[in-house]
Amino acid sequence: MTWRDVDPATHPFDSDQAPDVVREVVSSPDPESGRPRGERSANSIARGLAEHYGSWAFGWYNAMDEHPDSGAIIRSLPASGLGSGELEQQVKRYTGALLQWRAWLEELASLFAQFAPGPDMDDEETRRRRERAVAPLVTLVVERTGAGETWLGACAQALTWYLESTGMPPAEAEELADEVVDFEFESWVAPDAEVVGRAGQVIGGHGA
Repeated sequence: MTWRDVDPATHPFDSDQAPDVVREVVSSPDPESGRPRGERSANSIARGLAEHYGSWAFGWYNAMDEHPDSGAIIRSLPASGLGSGELEQQVKRYTGALLQWRAWLEELASLFAQFAPGPDMDDEETRRRRERAVAPLVTLVVERTGAGETWLGACAQALTWYLESTGMPPAEAEELADEVVDFEFESWVAPDAEVVGRAGQVIGGHGA
C-alpha cells in the first residue's frame, strides 16, 4: 500500500462506529467458504474491513503480533476467540487491532505534516526537510515497536510513506527507504544518534 492508500486525511473514519462495523464483518459470510468470516480467518476479517473502509483497513493484519518483543506495530490485543463462536471476544480483538492501526496512521500523518515541504521550496530545501524528518520518525517507530525482531519492516514502511508524502514516486521512495534500513539499522537494536544521522544524510543526499 502507498501513503495515498492509507492517508487518514483522505479516508474518513468514525471510531465510535467501529465495533458495530467489526461485528457485522465478523458475522458476514466469507465469499470463498460461505462460513462466517470469524470462523474462517483473521485474513478474511481484514479483507472484509477493507471492503467497508478501503484498503487502509487491511494494514493491521500485517502489523500485528502478540509477542512483546516482536517489533510489530500492534502488540496489545484481547485474546483470540477465533473459531470458538465467541463473537464478542472477536469483536473486541479486531476492533482493538483496527483502532490501534488507525491511531498509528494518524500519528504518522501528524509527524509527516511537521516535515512537509512547502509549495515554494526548491529541491535543496526539500532534501534538507527530508533529512531532518528521519530522526523523529525513526524515534517514533522505535518507541512503538521496541526495536524488536521485525521493527525494520515497520521502519522501512514509515520512511517510504513519509518520502511519498513529500512528492517522491512510490517505487523510488520504497527503494531508498529499504536501502537505508538494510545498510544502517539492525534487528533488536535501537539505532543511536550517529547511525540515525547517517541515515538522514543518505536520504537528504538522494537526488542531489
